[in-house]
Formats: sequence, C-alpha cells, structure tokens
Amino acid sequence: MSTTSLKPARWVTALALATATYAGAAAAPIPAYPFLHVSGSAYVAAMPDIGALDVEMLALDADPAAGRATLEARVGEVRDLMRRLGLDPEDLQVREVRQSLRKGAGGAGADPAGAPVYELRCDVHINVRNLTVWPQLAGSLFGQPNLDGFAATFDLSTRERLEDELVTQALQDARRRAEVMAAGAGRRLGPLMAATPDAIKNLGTALGLERADFRQARDPGNVRPQADREQLLMIQAIRLRQPVDAVFRLENPAPPARARKKPS
Repeated sequence: MSTTSLKPARWVTALALATATYAGAAAAPIPAYPFLHVSGSAYVAAMPDIGALDVEMLALDADPAAGRATLEARVGEVRDLMRRLGLDPEDLQVREVRQSLRKGAGGAGADPAGAPVYELRCDVHINVRNLTVWPQLAGSLFGQPNLDGFAATFDLSTRERLEDELVTQALQDARRRAEVMAAGAGRRLGPLMAATPDAIKNLGTALGLERADFRQARDPGNVRPQADREQLLMIQAIRLRQPVDAVFRLENPAPPARARKKPS
C-alpha cells in the first residue's frame, strides 16, 4: 500500500506498525528515540553489453578417436568464425569431453557392421564482449551439424556501478516516503540512523552473469534446454529493482517563528 493513500487520522497507527515491524524484522532492541521504519526501492531497465553463449557439441562414431577429431574440427570452425567477427578466439573455452557408449546402438546412428557407437559430448563456452556481433555469431552456429544445444546469458559490464546507484536512489525514495509520514504525524524527519539493502531482484528473463567468466554456475548433470532461433538471437533489457529498509529518527517540529514587534 502506498503511504500517500493513508488518511491523516491513520498516521499514528502507521507509526506504531512501523515500530512493530522493525522490531520483528531486525530482531534487535527498539531504539530509545522516536523513529520511522520505511522501505524504499529503485528500478532500472538497461540493455546488456556483454554476454555468453554456451553450446553443447555432440559426435557419434564407432571410433572414439574419430569422434574426438570431429569435435575438435567444430571447435576450430567456431574459433575461425570468432576471428572473422572481430572476437578473441581465446574467449572460447572447451569444458571436458565426455565419452559414453550410445544406448540402443542398433537404432539410428548405429554402425552398419553392428559395431558399438560411441557418443562424445563437450561443452563450449564463449564470452562475447561485443554484442553488436551477437546475431551473426549465434545465427551462424544455430542449426549446424554436431551442435546439440544452446543457452544464452547477458549482463552489464557496469553492473557494480549501476547497483551502487540503485542503492542510493532507493535510499532517496525511502527518505521521501519517511518525510511524507513524518509530516502527516506532525513531526520533523531527522537523520538516517540505519539502513539495510535487500537482495537485488531481476525482474526480467535475461539472466545475470558472474563477474569471473560471464556465466552462472550450472550443474553439469542438468540437461540444457534447447532454445529456438528467435529466442537465441534476441537481446532483452535487464530489469533490476533494488529494495532497502531504512530507519530515520523523528524530531519534534520546529517551533513557529515569533512575529517581530514593530518599533514604537
């Protein structure tokens, strides 16, 4: 409920509820001075400027060495594409080649002579530091042979600075709300005595990425969902909301100014 929707007669109740809420949430002694406990928030929507593309490569072959050679050839082709797009090939990482005997070898992909067929998989992770070439990179790889799954994540290279600005703006919002409540109670708002930022909330479907390598950790046992081409090429704005809790001291209202006596 917005604080501006409270009627003046209910300000005292609001102050009492704020006191009880603070005591329960903070699990700390109630301050000895009159105070207000309020929440504030700040919101931003920004287009990402860095991203990561994860691709799972798959090769089937009766000869494991030949399957591994196929994967290496595909990795080389991706690196060549990155060079043509002005990306650093060193931003491509190959994460463990997994080899297993394909189940149901007599089905599709089985060797005609009945020899066992081996399945070789590896995860390829590409850091993309220039999103202007994202459509060419992702679009060129999508649907290519031996590429079995895709996942895309995006972030902001200035995220830490942006989050700092959101905290500042959220505190300003909390002060504005507190000033309205204090005025409604006939009091004057004092200084900020305590503040706690809540975890920042991602309101969109674009995923945040860790600073270390532009990606969130993923359980290798999980199967990566297959994205369609339109989803893979789309770069969405990152929408963030930063909430804060704040405690302000309440001061007595300033005494009215006395009228000056006119000289006789």
